[in-house]
Amino acid sequence: MKIYLIRHSESIDDIENCYGGIADFDLSENGKSKVKEYKKDIDKYGIERIYTSPYKRAYQTAQILNKDIKVELKVIEDIRELNSYGILSGINKELAKNIFSYVLQKEEYKNTGYYFGKTFLGGEDIEEFDKRVKDAINFIIKDSKDLHTIAIVTHGNVHKSIFKNILKVDKEIEKIDDVATTILEYDNGEFKIIETIGIELGRSIK
Repeated sequence: MKIYLIRHSESIDDIENCYGGIADFDLSENGKSKVKEYKKDIDKYGIERIYTSPYKRAYQTAQILNKDIKVELKVIEDIRELNSYGILSGINKELAKNIFSYVLQKEEYKNTGYYFGKTFLGGEDIEEFDKRVKDAINFIIKDSKDLHTIAIVTHGNVHKSIFKNILKVDKEIEKIDDVATTILEYDNGEFKIIETIGIELGRSIK
């Protein structure tokens, strides 16, 4: 089975300089345009079903991709984004410096994020996040066992979790573009990366 693992496009939090994570922002107009450009060749991919995160930026990306091919669209709760920002979620970053200055200065919150293995105050446990992502991917594989090609529309940290724990890539994802895509081949319990588009790997995972 071929899998197109796709990150959502640009959302409003990107252009308004807000913390995203669990904050549920819509796609920006530019983000919608990027998906429309991406989908020009999507009918050639042979996608038979699209699985998507419930968050608007992913779901709206999936909807636009599905506009012409009109396949089944399934929402999978556990491929939603990591709650990495906790109490900062949805807040403008400059504003947060003022209203959460005391917490931001605490040593324990100076280095947070997926590869640090720690989220901000009120955030999600990384190990629990990794488990739900892995369980969700296993569910998707079982659910699509009779299909030849599927797409999964999700988020940046979900990509990081999949690369580290399922694909066993020993390098960090340093940069991931809007609508970045990893094309995978899955056969009898084994995943193989065919191509990555819009993803840059960095240092080795410690």
